[in-house]
Amino acid sequence: MRSAVQRLFWGGLAGKLLGLVREVLLAAAYGTGAPAVAARVAQTATLVPVDLFTADALSAGFLPVHAELRRRDPARAAALFHALRALLLALALVVTVALLLLAGPVVDLLAPGLDGATAATATSFLRVSALGVPSYLQFALLSYLEASHGSFRLSSARATVQNAGMVAGLAVAWWLSAPVALAWGFPAAYVALHAWAHRSLRRRGVLSPTPWDRHDARAALAPLWRRVRPLLLLPVVLQASVVAERVVASLLGDGVVAAVDYARFVATTGVSLLAVPLGLAGLAVLPGLSAAATRERLERLVPGVLVVVVPLSAVLAVDADGVVRALYGRGAFDAAAVATSGQVLTGFAVGFWAQALSYVLVKALNARDRNRAAVTALAAGLAVTLTVDLTLPRVLGPVALGLAVSAGAVVTTALAARALGVGAVLVRCSVLCAPGALLAALAAALVGAAVPGTWAGLALGSAAALVVWGLHVACVPALRRALAQVLRRS
Repeated sequence: MRSAVQRLFWGGLAGKLLGLVREVLLAAAYGTGAPAVAARVAQTATLVPVDLFTADALSAGFLPVHAELRRRDPARAAALFHALRALLLALALVVTVALLLLAGPVVDLLAPGLDGATAATATSFLRVSALGVPSYLQFALLSYLEASHGSFRLSSARATVQNAGMVAGLAVAWWLSAPVALAWGFPAAYVALHAWAHRSLRRRGVLSPTPWDRHDARAALAPLWRRVRPLLLLPVVLQASVVAERVVASLLGDGVVAAVDYARFVATTGVSLLAVPLGLAGLAVLPGLSAAATRERLERLVPGVLVVVVPLSAVLAVDADGVVRALYGRGAFDAAAVATSGQVLTGFAVGFWAQALSYVLVKALNARDRNRAAVTALAAGLAVTLTVDLTLPRVLGPVALGLAVSAGAVVTTALAARALGVGAVLVRCSVLCAPGALLAALAAALVGAAVPGTWAGLALGSAAALVVWGLHVACVPALRRALAQVLRRS
């Protein structure tokens, strides 16, 4: 188990680093111009219909059902895999053909605010991206098949290879002055992943071409449906939120579409690097604990996560422009792109602490086999995100797109904490953190203003915020104990 976790961690880290390279190069080459916008719209249009039907069917359905069947009825487990493989192939062909034939109307529906030239570019990108759908779905199924056998080589390599394909596509697009080459990175990566997965699993004996019985397949699909059925609402709300965000962003201006993803990469990377190790380190033993022991462990974990992520949330909120400029501010990524992406990142940053904590608490619900409560918390948060996306951007502008995600994360955090019995601890610790967060943000703003718009200003402001936050934690015993526990675990 430890080797599997390490493989997934290092694979995820490699994928994030290559993803950073991809974002930095894309920003330098195209900024928030038409090719960058077209790439975002095409990827969303490609993945929304696929993930709508398959995300939970594979992770929460196929994986546990196949793993259980493999132990007690290998023939039925094989029948389940082959039946689902055929269903996914049929779905992929339908989606691919539909996207190829209806690329223009799909782009108009997803991003109605794009100008004609950008919409035409997005349409050509979408027709290319659609070619990767069959391999995308087949590779996903094969990676879960491997995971059912206790190996995670495919899962750990996925993000790295996908980002490598997109970086290669970007290089070709830049070299040939042919932006559409950007779109070829996605299908190229997944065709390569699909071929590698098929060959690797055949060689290891995990994937065999043995005949399968249709009656066994129907019998195996029944428990898969029972497991997936309670989760059907979540992907619908999730994909509706994704579509709404794209629609609203396009109505605010072509550049806002790309700016949202540049900002989101910063926020999600922070959550992945902080919440995942902090959360999983404390949650690995939850399935074997009683309800009281689980609550006790979470009462220690929640303050520890907040002590780490709150100051980062404050720094990001105060100097989002500086962070964006430091990462992306070169080449075609001009001052307007920095300003727009900075506004969106400010919205994300306000609730960065909640995005990290919601990840930890939802994982705790999953570990305790309380998936219905986890789905309820996530769906409620996504509904709030959708509501804010549809109401506030006209008043607040691009920052509202980040605030929508933050508001949804706060709701998910509150509901998950309540379901786990740690709502009071969350409220108490948030109240203790609030004064220090405000003072840290003020320190970052004042010190950073001495040398604005520079790496030095960002570094000095961040250092001042961390010093102020450290003094605040040292003066509050509950926060001091929480930080000590984090340091001991690390």
